[in-house]
Amino acid sequence: MKREYPCLVSGLPELITDFDAKKIDFAALRNEIKESIHPSDYELVKALFYPYDNQNLLNTLLKKNIAFNNKGNFEQNTLAEKITNRCGLPKYMHDFIEIFENDKNEDYPDDILKLYERDRENLLQTLFYDETLKMKNRFIQQWFTFDRDLRNIQAAIIARRLQIDASAYFVGQHAEILAKSTAADFSLSSEIDWMHRIVQIAEIQDACERELKIDLFRWEKIDEFSVYNYFDIDAVLSFMQKADIAERWLSLDRQKGKEMFKKLIGDLMKTCDTQKVFNKKDIKNNEIKNQKI
Repeated sequence: MKREYPCLVSGLPELITDFDAKKIDFAALRNEIKESIHPSDYELVKALFYPYDNQNLLNTLLKKNIAFNNKGNFEQNTLAEKITNRCGLPKYMHDFIEIFENDKNEDYPDDILKLYERDRENLLQTLFYDETLKMKNRFIQQWFTFDRDLRNIQAAIIARRLQIDASAYFVGQHAEILAKSTAADFSLSSEIDWMHRIVQIAEIQDACERELKIDLFRWEKIDEFSVYNYFDIDAVLSFMQKADIAERWLSLDRQKGKEMFKKLIGDLMKTCDTQKVFNKKDIKNNEIKNQKI
């Protein structure tokens, strides 16, 4: 049975109610959550932000002159130390660094080394998804399966439009189909029930509007993956993922970002109100049950 955090979830809106802020202070938010939940549950929260660590890891190893993304789990100096010392990193990162630093390293399976030869980022993403999808949490498994498939499909649509080979960039399941299929839905509608939705969104000409529709669809899936989870860790994970989307739009479009903020708070408040209704029903049912005994 999952642990519940009613005080934390009920208090989350108070941590980010400044709609005029330019960004969410994820460091402060995560510290508050870390202090309020079980360490094993916090590992799930960290998983949501490993994609930012992945970007920073690649940029560091490849010496790219790209600004460090502070939304990851590791600060810049900390990440550099961990890369050097090979400690305190998730296993998939450790494996990737070993292959990178040792020019492929023959101790690893051939399929992994072939991915490295094709595209380093693809290998890191593959290792990340493989490890994350083994986590024993339904929300994490559903979210990152969806995230992987969505990114694959978006890459396939762009590749088709530009008439280029993007097979080196597809990760995990459906990669071969996406690389070879000529069907409008990439022959995946029977396996991915939201395939047509993404194909339709991809037809929107305005890039900003297209991105907004994609993120609103992500929002819908977050709700779907966390339905009936009111005060447990899935409610926290859902909130954090939505907050990440809202913060992104604050930097892209101030007005839309503020709307996302209000939607985030509204969704959470509705969840809390719904839980109150369920609690009242439970109390009433228990009272009736006790009267019959």
